[in-house]
Amino acid sequence: MDIPSTSIPELVEGTAPDRPLAALEQLAILGRYDTDQCVYHCNDSIEHWYRVVRGAARSSALSDDGRRYIVDFVFPGDLFGFCGQRARHFCVEAIVSGTLIARYPRDRAEKLADCNPQIARNIRQAAFESIARMQKRTAILGRASALEKVSGFLLEMSDRGAAAATGTVFLPMPRYDIADYLAMAVETVSRTLTELRTRRTIVFRDPRHVSICDRGALEHFASGLIDPQRQPATRREQRTHEDLSRSLPQPVISSSRTATPKVQSGEQRCS
Repeated sequence: MDIPSTSIPELVEGTAPDRPLAALEQLAILGRYDTDQCVYHCNDSIEHWYRVVRGAARSSALSDDGRRYIVDFVFPGDLFGFCGQRARHFCVEAIVSGTLIARYPRDRAEKLADCNPQIARNIRQAAFESIARMQKRTAILGRASALEKVSGFLLEMSDRGAAAATGTVFLPMPRYDIADYLAMAVETVSRTLTELRTRRTIVFRDPRHVSICDRGALEHFASGLIDPQRQPATRREQRTHEDLSRSLPQPVISSSRTATPKVQSGEQRCS
């Protein structure tokens, strides 16, 4: 559903004259999407570029035998939908209810970039960031074990989000999306997350928020440098983990495609 243009200045960052994308935002048309609602389909003609304003979305494709491959997640601020071909190779769907996405008419945006060096720089930067994400994902998929892949994924989500100060990673996507992103079975993803929790490397604040208690261990696991005798955390980090464990919920990860991950009795549910 499109949002009236009068709402755009209040909802889209960058409309102020001193913002880097101010001129581009004047072309924006906002759309609101529910969970799993399609932003564009594979083979659609490329008539718009897009940017996530609020929420999140996934980019995916289907193989000939019906298997789904997720190639990217896009979060607030990410520009996407660039392509040098005439038709799109991937579809994009919202993964958070109420996701807001701005779309920009491609022809008008390209003309604006031709005459506005600042807009052109920002568009190039967005394209470079997208390429870098693809390269990181290729490196993750090349890792041998499930522990390496899931650890690398959590580090990637931490680096892309605002987890530096709090140590908490927001995972808006369901477990099946993580599995299709990492080319793994969802049961393997759930077991690996449980293993990381058992090793006191992470703690679940709720089904969508994960606190990284031992980033050094997570980096070791992601690089394949796994020492079975390594203590999961220092004494100080163990106390921090125990404090978190007493105060935060520890949900049981569900492999159900539709059900919300179960929360043990007495634990707070995700609000």
